[in-house]
Amino acid sequence: MPETVDVEFVAHRHLAGGGDSAWVTVPLHRACGWSYGHDPLMPRVILSSPDQKALLRLEPDPDGQWWTLTHAPEPDRPAWYASFGARTPVEIIAAFTDALTDPTADPSNARDPLEPLLRAGWSPAYNHHRFASPDGTVRVDIHETTGTWWVGTCLDDTRSPVWQARFGEHTPTRLITAFTSALAEPARSYARARR
Repeated sequence: MPETVDVEFVAHRHLAGGGDSAWVTVPLHRACGWSYGHDPLMPRVILSSPDQKALLRLEPDPDGQWWTLTHAPEPDRPAWYASFGARTPVEIIAAFTDALTDPTADPSNARDPLEPLLRAGWSPAYNHHRFASPDGTVRVDIHETTGTWWVGTCLDDTRSPVWQARFGEHTPTRLITAFTSALAEPARSYARARR
């Protein structure tokens, strides 16, 4: 019988690297009933929700947006999307997909996505639509006109982003809040089975 041990890393969660994509794909497939398409000649994963309204694509591109989740329009919401770079920590992506598939979620009870960041000591940078992490390595930009979100992690201003996340203007607030809540957590930690 495997023993479970807790593993915690010192680095801030947003600097921890991508991780194992199974953190996202396995719960979607096994627990939430998302189906998958498979093409052995293509290095990608495609998962679709049981109602066929949401589609998650993983296409290996270490310098681009590896994860793309698109959602078809609904009577009360236009189509929307979210995308994540290859090095986006999977725990943060999983917080987003967990909120998406939570059957008990109340869409009318959505919190402000900036609340978890402000509670964790993030501050406005340049203007009231841009926020920076306390260590200065993560920036969140909200486009004033369209309402789209861009989140990027950079080690310093002279380098390309380590990873990026993007949310379309109609992405549900509760999902962005789940993302920002996970992003504001200071450490990457999880339980792992020891053999």
